[in-house]
Amino acid sequence: MLESTVSVASAGACASTAAVLYCAERLPGIKKATNKLHTDRAQALLITTAVVGLASSGVGGWWQDNVTALNDWATSAVGAWTGLVLTGVAGLVCGLYYINDLVTRKVETRTLVLAALLPVLVLSIPGPVGEFLNRALRLISGFLAGLVAQLFGLGG
Repeated sequence: MLESTVSVASAGACASTAAVLYCAERLPGIKKATNKLHTDRAQALLITTAVVGLASSGVGGWWQDNVTALNDWATSAVGAWTGLVLTGVAGLVCGLYYINDLVTRKVETRTLVLAALLPVLVLSIPGPVGEFLNRALRLISGFLAGLVAQLFGLGG
């Protein structure tokens, strides 16, 4: 399970903040300011943090159990590498596109969708690569959730 310090309240605050930034970015007089403040990148990170908060709940445990069962079935039915391909490649590709979009500042609708899918797909990557990405995602989202929680006066 994707264990995190992101509470459901912090996840809701992150999702709300991302929605406000998304709407503000479309206002005619504010576009120049939102570009300077990199609100597009902030939206993607806030969406990822919100989904991490939800994935660290019981829903995330259910998802990981099902993905692990699918991976075990694929490994026993077809071979060890097929199980990895079925469950891990989508997560790795999603992660690479997401990071590339944030680094090159080419944040578009695709990036926001990837931001929502990334935590779920990280749960789908088995082995040490999945463990590493899980820890990195936990670290980043925990830090961001702490900042948002401080802003909204939440417990964490």
